[in-house]
Amino acid sequence: MKAIITLFLISLSIPAFAQDKNSGAIQGKITDGKTGETIPFADIELIQNGSKVQSDLEGIYKFGKLPQGKYSVKVIYTEYPSITITDIDVVNNTVAVIDVVLNDTVASAIDGEVVVTARRNRESVNDLYLKQKTAPNFSDGIPAEVIRRSPDKTAGDALKRISGASIQDNKFAIIRGLNDRYNAAYLNGGPLPSSESDRKAFSFDIFPANMLDNIVISKTATPDQPAEFAGGIISINTKSIPEKKFYSLSMGTGYNTITTFKAQQTYKGGKMDWLGLDDGARKLSSEVPSAADFPLTISEQAALAQRFSTNWALVDKKFSPNYNLQFAMGFNPKIKGRELGIISSLTYNRTFNYNETTRRGYANSITPGVPSQMETDYLDKNNSEQTLAGLLVNFSYKLNENNSIGFKNIYSINSDDRLINRTGEIGPLENDPVLLRSNARWFTSNNIYSGQLNGEHLLKSSKLRIDWLVSYSNVKRTIPSLNRSIYTRYKYLTDPSNPNPTDTVWTANIASSNVGPSYGGGMFFSQNNENSVSARLDFTYPTLLFKKLKTDFKVGGMGQIRNREFAARQLGYTKYGVVGGNIDFKQELLYLPEDQIFAPENMGLLQAPSGGSNGVGGFKLYDGTKNSDSYKANSDLYAGYLMIDNRFKNDMRLVWGVRTEFFNQELTALRDDKSELKLNTKKLDVLPSLNYIYSITKKQNLRFSYAQTLNRPEYRELAPFAFFDFNTNFVVSGNDSLLRASIQNLDLRYEFFPGRGQILSGTVFYKHFTNPIEQISRPDVTSEVSYKNVPTAQNYGLEIEARSLVSALINADTSSFFEQLTVYTNLSIIRSTVDVSNVLGSAGSSRPLQGQSPYVFNAGIYYNNVRHNWSMTLSLNKVGPRIAIVGNVNEPDLWENSRTFVDFQVSKTFWKNKAEFKLNAANLLAQKQEFYQNTVGEESRNGVSGLFNTIFVGDKNNRTGLDTETDDIVWSTVFGRTFSASLSIRF
Repeated sequence: MKAIITLFLISLSIPAFAQDKNSGAIQGKITDGKTGETIPFADIELIQNGSKVQSDLEGIYKFGKLPQGKYSVKVIYTEYPSITITDIDVVNNTVAVIDVVLNDTVASAIDGEVVVTARRNRESVNDLYLKQKTAPNFSDGIPAEVIRRSPDKTAGDALKRISGASIQDNKFAIIRGLNDRYNAAYLNGGPLPSSESDRKAFSFDIFPANMLDNIVISKTATPDQPAEFAGGIISINTKSIPEKKFYSLSMGTGYNTITTFKAQQTYKGGKMDWLGLDDGARKLSSEVPSAADFPLTISEQAALAQRFSTNWALVDKKFSPNYNLQFAMGFNPKIKGRELGIISSLTYNRTFNYNETTRRGYANSITPGVPSQMETDYLDKNNSEQTLAGLLVNFSYKLNENNSIGFKNIYSINSDDRLINRTGEIGPLENDPVLLRSNARWFTSNNIYSGQLNGEHLLKSSKLRIDWLVSYSNVKRTIPSLNRSIYTRYKYLTDPSNPNPTDTVWTANIASSNVGPSYGGGMFFSQNNENSVSARLDFTYPTLLFKKLKTDFKVGGMGQIRNREFAARQLGYTKYGVVGGNIDFKQELLYLPEDQIFAPENMGLLQAPSGGSNGVGGFKLYDGTKNSDSYKANSDLYAGYLMIDNRFKNDMRLVWGVRTEFFNQELTALRDDKSELKLNTKKLDVLPSLNYIYSITKKQNLRFSYAQTLNRPEYRELAPFAFFDFNTNFVVSGNDSLLRASIQNLDLRYEFFPGRGQILSGTVFYKHFTNPIEQISRPDVTSEVSYKNVPTAQNYGLEIEARSLVSALINADTSSFFEQLTVYTNLSIIRSTVDVSNVLGSAGSSRPLQGQSPYVFNAGIYYNNVRHNWSMTLSLNKVGPRIAIVGNVNEPDLWENSRTFVDFQVSKTFWKNKAEFKLNAANLLAQKQEFYQNTVGEESRNGVSGLFNTIFVGDKNNRTGLDTETDDIVWSTVFGRTFSASLSIRF
């Protein structure tokens, strides 16, 4: 963190290199319209004065220090007709961006509208579609231009708008209906490790959306890409280097309909909570010895409790409005004649949330016709404060026209401070149920640093291109303290007719010598620290085979070394009393409220034995840390590949080759029975892939792809560590017998790019899994989930994406209202089957893959009034029901119901386009999030309902869908609508 702050401060000193305000510049990029590749060594002439420059290895050219006026440039490249662009307006202190796309018979100039990024106009929809059209594999993405038009605050929000993508828990990516474990995350080309200690996933809410250039999802494999994915490789690219100096400041605030200015219950935290960091207020006291040195005698534990102070009081206040701030700046000076680009950004978001969850537990019966019985009925009131702070500093230095290096850094702090207040009944169907009052104070902080040092080099004589990247990532996930209190009492005691008896009181549920999820006074501490170092080197050599077959040979290799250390500690207050001895626990303490029960005067020996009487004891400090509560793991991945890119004439392209990956994974831990677990897995995989592209016309492609990919178990999924999740009431544990999964992938796509940011595409795909990994409910342990391989699974589906100007659909004049109106949609219909014919207790021979949705739907309409500088966007996102946790012989699968999100934004620019004001409305429908277990019905559905279910769910009667009258709703959460406003100024 200190290093990246230092880089940020260095970037503040760059204004000394400000460009001349009395002149302007012309800058652009030369791109091959057939391949989408940038063109180096093109000659560009400024006709007015005859000066000439060549495009660099990224296709970039620039004429600087030009007096204000009109200019023309001529682009000359041997393989294409030359082109002259006239009437280029150059204004003082601005850069006229003239990007040129060259084709065999047509060369077209694309004039950027205001200011675009220097190295590549990655924010542009047109540019993204050009890359998608000419990419060797199937890809979909979203540029910053579209992100700006939405109320998205994080990368996770933006992801759900990409074709075939959805988000789970507001942060985990689901691609093609496959859950987070089947997707890989990369930042600026460098791999990102799992941000979670309890799942193989990356939390995409860590990155603020306004730091992004684009997000691209690669859905098919090529040999030069990592092979560990089945859904997609998610590439997040942060802001590019600007072509001119700028400063920008944005600020905003938000209102949630069920949160803002409403009553909030919280607790005393630390002075650094506002930054997402714990200042030590929650940290385990240095007075407490390690688990190995923890005292065994109860008298020593009692004495330790007297030296260990905790505050369990609750605080009442009002929820504040959400707010966010960002300051960014960019420079592009010349140092010793060499061009240096710098961009830095400081972002801060604070979000307050309140929601209520009905949480029920059932004694399930999977026998048809036998209803389940409710065992618990709780109401959770969730008070949450989320902090997202990000610091980005990117450098790029052009050594000369053919060599450049870059250094990209991002540091992010993401914290969630929760108070969960739970009330309800245990055994609500019994004559005298037990009432429960409980809460959890839960602070979690993620600190992530990722840095990439990269180089791009081009040998002009041979056109050999060399690309390299060295990446380092560090993830620190800490729970400095998770404290639980539990009080119970009987509802009626002895008189069920009296609903408010005076002789019943709340009693703290404190054990005599145990710490666990069923007892109050428990404290959980954990720290997960993971480092990842990777390096990649690629060589690309273009040549003509047989003097006419244009071919690129690309070879390279990569290596990645990861290591993780995880340690947890579980402490709790227990009763200090000796059964049959001379110390009796003071029972009156159990009736004290939370702000008094664990006061220092209630710790240890309260009254020593005297004469023939027993002494009186209070609470002692007990260490409930298990042997399995820590583990160490590391892995090495080494890969090499050969990729051949053949272009047959102008209409066919074949990208094929092979990738080999050697993987070595080690994990060391103790089981609870003190036996040692030492895993050492080594595997060499040879992974072929092939992508075939047939260009029907210059605007239409037909694509086919085959590839073999992998999915390996994550450290957490192998470790014996078991974590009680207070939020879900489940214990999550690992399984050291997991195998890596192998996936065969087939894809076929048709795509049409009419131009002007429009697209029409259709894709069909098929995947065959061997040993897929799923999250399952253990049949031998109640309310515990783990991980398991199933023998085989299939996943297949259809994706449709369309984006069009309304004027093109109705053949309206390009000057009409409809030319400013864009409609877009993408729909994925997906089926999956898991072979469970030999699994004991399964309701049938197959079921859907865990986490897989039967459909994902996005749609929207965008209106852009250029004349009056305002725009409007209305978008919709809907995801079908999916299995959250696979059931077992004792209980059915747990499903997450479908929800629909509708978002709206209107924006207005003013002050000569230097300022922008936005109004956003998110989650307008505010539908409940529901998890349920099915009671299978036999109702037959016909007509529109049956047709809809047949197409989108794959079952006419939708027997897996939620029936609120018969199914068991396990969790149901209510969310509010969010309205926000922001103002951005760029100068």
